[in-house]
Amino acid sequence: MERAEFESALAQLTGAAQLVAADVDADRRAQAFEMLAFFRLRQSRAGASKPPLTSDDELFKDTAIAALTMAGRKEMLAAAALLEQARGLLRA
Repeated sequence: MERAEFESALAQLTGAAQLVAADVDADRRAQAFEMLAFFRLRQSRAGASKPPLTSDDELFKDTAIAALTMAGRKEMLAAAALLEQARGLLRA
């Protein structure tokens, strides 16, 4: 995956995580903020010298788009599940 595509997907995932964190109930707040912190950290490290690695580049990009779409539609459970999926697709 090109670095620009990876950074764009991370920006979408961070945006989705921000929307989810802003709209969750108290029971899920800690998990939502942990997910937001995860994607913010990955976004801040995206410019590192290592090339971005995912287990499936196309699925990662599609998941980022879907997560942001679902969060925008206030489908927070679906968005949170997609954020978890995207997180699982990332490799260290």
